[in-house]
Amino acid sequence: MLNNISGNTEAIWRVADAMRGAVEFPAGMSTYFCAFLAYTIKFSDGSYSSLSEVIEAAAGDDQLIRDSLDDVAPKVDVDRLYAMAEKVSTEDLLGYLLAGPVADSPMSGECSTPDSIASLVCGILDVQDGDLVVDFGSGVGTFLERTAKTSGGSRLIGVELNVGNVAAARIRAKVSGSGATYELDDMFDYFERALTNEKADKVFSNYPWGMRAKHLEGRSEYLEKVLKGMSEYGRPTSADWVFNRLLIDSINKDGIAVGIMTNGSAFNGADARVRRYFIENGWIRAAVSLPAGVFSPWSNIGTTLVVLGHGNTEGVRLVDATDLGTKERRGVNLSAGDVQEILARMGTDSDKSALAQVGELAEREYTLSANRYLQKEIRLVNPVALKSVILDVTRGAGLRAKELDELTCAEDTGIRYLNLANIVDGSIDDELPFLKDLDAKLEKYCLETGDLLLSKNGAPYKVAVAEVPEGQRILANGNLYTIKLDTAKVDPYYVAAFLSSPKGKESLARASKGTVIPNLPLSELRAIKIPLESAEKQAQIAAAYRAKLDEIGILKLRLARARQGLVDLFDEEA
Repeated sequence: MLNNISGNTEAIWRVADAMRGAVEFPAGMSTYFCAFLAYTIKFSDGSYSSLSEVIEAAAGDDQLIRDSLDDVAPKVDVDRLYAMAEKVSTEDLLGYLLAGPVADSPMSGECSTPDSIASLVCGILDVQDGDLVVDFGSGVGTFLERTAKTSGGSRLIGVELNVGNVAAARIRAKVSGSGATYELDDMFDYFERALTNEKADKVFSNYPWGMRAKHLEGRSEYLEKVLKGMSEYGRPTSADWVFNRLLIDSINKDGIAVGIMTNGSAFNGADARVRRYFIENGWIRAAVSLPAGVFSPWSNIGTTLVVLGHGNTEGVRLVDATDLGTKERRGVNLSAGDVQEILARMGTDSDKSALAQVGELAEREYTLSANRYLQKEIRLVNPVALKSVILDVTRGAGLRAKELDELTCAEDTGIRYLNLANIVDGSIDDELPFLKDLDAKLEKYCLETGDLLLSKNGAPYKVAVAEVPEGQRILANGNLYTIKLDTAKVDPYYVAAFLSSPKGKESLARASKGTVIPNLPLSELRAIKIPLESAEKQAQIAAAYRAKLDEIGILKLRLARARQGLVDLFDEEA
């Protein structure tokens, strides 16, 4: 995983600027390897007659570094390389190499471990002299090189599959004298080969995200065993929990491991059983909800830092750190103060941190999402589950785009189609597209006046109440829930008013599943609590809500007329 440690930003950019012309396409690994050649030239006692001699001196007996430097050699302008070595200061060149390579672009397929995250992990693991520390997916050595600064007596081993990353990490270790070793290997194969007998004291992994467990099949005997799952939790759905199992299996009984997983794996229903197994076995010590954007621009996926170990009987510390960090041009940066604040929260109860007992977690599907667990109760008057006032809930018609195109027409047939985009500001657009005809099997998806409409995907959710003109039929889209309410108990406009309110929106958000595209499962929708006021109070709120909808409609009409007037103004005045 490529990385850029922000040690001396100005020095890094000065070296990168000086590199222009010395190497073709100056970016990422090519620039970094070229800088290492310049470093070799600058600190050499003698002179070299060819670039191959420089490469030989730079690589020493490390064949992997040699191969990587040989690969970049055809792109190097030797004369400009020597000129650059002469031009750049020793301090700048050293600072650049110690910082590690800058990834080519956010589209390079690599995701960085920010230096602030490496610093946080170091604080959590508290590496001591003599510890065996393993970094699975070590990239260019960000975490281990930082660890080496404070734990000189530990054994540091990085495991990485990308050849260029391993070469860069080894170069950093040579320059820094960290003593860290970097292995070109698959993490699961390395575990079988090196950690089956001697377990590690501390382990870290910023493993690949977004993988399904099935995509890991056939990688190793150990992995096959994990993928088969255990009777207690079955086959893991998310690959995050396969990687987490590797972490827990890699440490000794007193060891600690830290992984970075997606937020979805921390609370989705599909992985509830495996979370339960980990928690009830005492394998999870803490989970920290990290700020959104902390891995930008390489990834905007929401992430959770999970702390693993054996024999935890004290509950799971859940920490919400989503309020920390400073938003910058390319993402969110955690300062040294932010890192210390997270470490402090991990040791103290507050409104951002709590020690959750197993029983409490069981009541919440073993969620490890701190911000969900720590959410304050939404206080309502006479709260009841939405299902208690529902007669029926259906999804709209799941028409494919091609089918819809074939059915759509310009003629007023009395049959209209309601798309999600046609619901704006709590009202249904008057200009719905017409359909040529309606198959009998689609009749059940047509709306009736008073139906409550709620979008299924994509927060914030859209809400509206259907008003079907006489003689018309409206077919609802498949991304909408059509909810028929018991009007003897509740007014549809009253419910719409609540769901459109801050408390209603928060209730819908908390019921959502998924991280990239939030969605509202039917079971969660039915369980949402609404306030059940008296009939008189409901009527009052419903009338006020409808009045506001009418006001919005009038304002939209006035705006449309004003816009048309703007278009017509010149011709009229001329």
